[in-house]
Amino acid sequence: MKMFIAVLLGTLFINPTEKALVKPATDLVIIVNKNNPVEKLSIPEVRLYWMRRGTQKTWASLKTTVLPVDRKGACAEKTIFYKTIIKLSEAETEAYFAAKQYQSAETPPVKLASDNDIIQYVAENKAALGFVNLASLSDAMKQSVKVVCTVSE
Repeated sequence: MKMFIAVLLGTLFINPTEKALVKPATDLVIIVNKNNPVEKLSIPEVRLYWMRRGTQKTWASLKTTVLPVDRKGACAEKTIFYKTIIKLSEAETEAYFAAKQYQSAETPPVKLASDNDIIQYVAENKAALGFVNLASLSDAMKQSVKVVCTVSE
């Protein structure tokens, strides 16, 4: 009986083909409008622009305020973005933007329901900065937005 349990447990935890135990990788990409001249951003730069801190409140070359885009509700992309890039919890980020709104009437990030909504918003707004799952970007969508940073988990 002990041998059977050992074999069963070994099969569950060692078998690499067991789909229930394999966590799919999420490649998060940071996107801007195709007309934004920025070609690449580092993670610290994404944080500064998305949080609109210091001189990164505006896209200098566009002469317009950065429009950060967030996701509504919980999702893997949002978890990765907050953990890896923003380095604050969602509640801390909400408090940060509430304080900015109170102090200087800055609007908080737009919150959209899906990757497709974010891609469309960024495609339509030259100052937008959003994050989506790389798998959500079709070849057609890549014609209207530009990937400036990639984060793999």
